[in-house]
Amino acid sequence: LPENIVFLHDESKGTGKEASAWSTDPQFVTSSRKIVGYAGGIKPVNVGKVAQDTIKACQESGGKEFWIDMESGVRSKVIGASGKEEEDIFDLSKCYECIDTICELGLIEHPPGLQ
Repeated sequence: LPENIVFLHDESKGTGKEASAWSTDPQFVTSSRKIVGYAGGIKPVNVGKVAQDTIKACQESGGKEFWIDMESGVRSKVIGASGKEEEDIFDLSKCYECIDTICELGLIEHPPGLQ
């Protein structure tokens, strides 16, 4: 495989349902970079536990680094311009919540300007 390819484990298959377990299969960290991604139902209320669980899964699979992917977990429904229809929007406040949680766990330094 090319060096710039990493795998994403998404047991929800893109539906945003929370995973009951995270893959530890070593076949998915075959690149020399040993990076693996995880997705499935990740949102501000569970991102801390998910990060801790995926750290363990990554290590058990032989990975060195991991990343998480969120879509539905960082979206909100708001009333649209018509006042009737709901719009599904990307919610930066939910992203900031996730960043704060990950920083509180000591996994990354808090980005300048977001403190």
